[in-house]
Amino acid sequence: MTDKELIRKVQKGDKAVLNNIIERYYDDIYRFCLYLTGEESDSYDITQEVFLRFIKYIAAYKDKNLKGYLLMIARNMCCTYFDQRKITTDIETVEIAEENKQLKLVEDKLLLWKLLQKLPLEQREIVVLRIYEELPFKSIAKLLGCNTATVKSRYRLGIAHIRKWLEVEQIG
Repeated sequence: MTDKELIRKVQKGDKAVLNNIIERYYDDIYRFCLYLTGEESDSYDITQEVFLRFIKYIAAYKDKNLKGYLLMIARNMCCTYFDQRKITTDIETVEIAEENKQLKLVEDKLLLWKLLQKLPLEQREIVVLRIYEELPFKSIAKLLGCNTATVKSRYRLGIAHIRKWLEVEQIG
């Protein structure tokens, strides 16, 4: 069933269909929140709140891109989270045995996550949406309410910062 059909059913009173929407997008929204906040439990709470807010205002939903709409709600809630908490997250690095490829992969993911946390929120959310959510620049621009050139510029800056930090990490 398409998103449009699911929404139409919910708006007509079939609340059981909400589970289909939640199952379809829960992991994407949670992962997005986790990349932005860096906190598992807070990301879980924010994701729950995203769907509660979506359900509360579903009668007014008219957007064509449900995933984009949910990501926009998540983005706004993550911004509120940062405003309320003003939390900076730091991650501990793990010593990795060179012969263990699995642990090396974990180390690389942790390093990338650590570098993502160093980026300003405006760059981080664009990098996450582009790389992990595989959204095109045009969709990201629409989602964030800015023009495509701004999105591309922030993405390039974010990637440039990550590359620079990776070079420093490899030297150190």
